[in-house]
Amino acid sequence: MRASRLPRAAAEVHSHTAALVLLALLALVWGVHWVVVKEGLAYVPPLTYAAARVAIGLVTMTALLAWQGRLRRPERANAPIIASIGLVQIAAGVVIQSLALQVVAAGRSAVLLYTMPLWVALILAAVFGIRPRRNELVGLVLGIAGLFLLLNPAVIDWGVPGELLGTLGLLVNAVLWAGTTIHVRRHRWTQSLLELQPWQLLVAVVPLAVVAAVVEGGRGIRWEPFTVGALLYSGVLATAFATWASQAIPRSLGSQASATG
Repeated sequence: MRASRLPRAAAEVHSHTAALVLLALLALVWGVHWVVVKEGLAYVPPLTYAAARVAIGLVTMTALLAWQGRLRRPERANAPIIASIGLVQIAAGVVIQSLALQVVAAGRSAVLLYTMPLWVALILAAVFGIRPRRNELVGLVLGIAGLFLLLNPAVIDWGVPGELLGTLGLLVNAVLWAGTTIHVRRHRWTQSLLELQPWQLLVAVVPLAVVAAVVEGGRGIRWEPFTVGALLYSGVLATAFATWASQAIPRSLGSQASATG
């Protein structure tokens, strides 16, 4: 017998069509963002870039909720999801991506991170006993085959120091992202995503800012118009909007459905 699906949480986006449109917008924002970050790291050190984009995202969401009159303290029941998203998906994710993009091409980095659906399916099967549907098995097999191709020693540029480590780091990032995607689906929400997002970003930005200050100390920043534009894109769209959307989509479509597109 097939194991039951994960319990459905209250949807943040109430229309299936709207959720699919949101998924397409998220893919576009993140797709462009890989190139933006790759170029932006020539102007801002990686840890400083990571901390700055999250700080901009925090200011954006705090201002939005304050304007809407919805800025309020989180309830204790939501502490686990705040920590999970803040520390694992956001803080760890942006650090891994910023460091990896220094040695791994933007296109390859994106493909490696977007193996996330594969890990969602594997975690659901191994931990929760939820086997993929027959039509999802095709995507799973293709994903595993693609993963072997990406890890083929022949396609790794051994002349670039750190490329192997960056590749493995992005795969770890994909696994962490898969775990938080499932957590979003299983968590019993008592407040909306928007109300919790500033707190998720705050939990992320504090350790990021401390580490960036200690390791990089604000050195090596080239303040040019592109620097400002890249940080604003990363903070407002790829962090503030994308963090909300990446949580809203699994709640509307399901973690497995949204992962497999």
